[in-house]
Amino acid sequence: MSRILYLVRHAQAESGQSRGSDRERALTYKGQQDSIQLGEYLIKNNSNINLIISSPAIRALSTANLIAGRINFDLKHIQTEESIYSHNELEILKLLNKIPESTNEVLLVGHYPTIVELYNYLATNEIKASMDTAELCSLKFDVPWLEVTSGSGSRGSAFYPHSIQYARKF
Repeated sequence: MSRILYLVRHAQAESGQSRGSDRERALTYKGQQDSIQLGEYLIKNNSNINLIISSPAIRALSTANLIAGRINFDLKHIQTEESIYSHNELEILKLLNKIPESTNEVLLVGHYPTIVELYNYLATNEIKASMDTAELCSLKFDVPWLEVTSGSGSRGSAFYPHSIQYARKF
């Protein structure tokens, strides 16, 4: 059975100088709207997300919550993981390897550059230079979560909510 990992870079957030710490940066109105569009995209493409894991930073968790709200995922079941915020790819890989085999589709919401580096590490023969805010890319795995490692994922879909014309499926 195939597994799908949706990687999302958090949606647009307030600038770093606006107030508070980096962790407390909230989504802009555009970021909120883009997050809702991500959820609508997932519904339209018949995703069946069993697990959502997010960085604990407000901008990432807000992105995850808005997506979850659109796909009718129980907000109480969103997991937060410090390793996603702290840019620790090895710990994120360990996290993926611990996902129960009954879980087929996972949404992971994180930050640049970690989310791109994780995609590049897991993807077979594909390198991404960057990801825009609120960009979604998916990887398909034909191995159990326990065996997910470098190059074990094949590219799936990509979606940019900024403009419907940029939605594409590989």
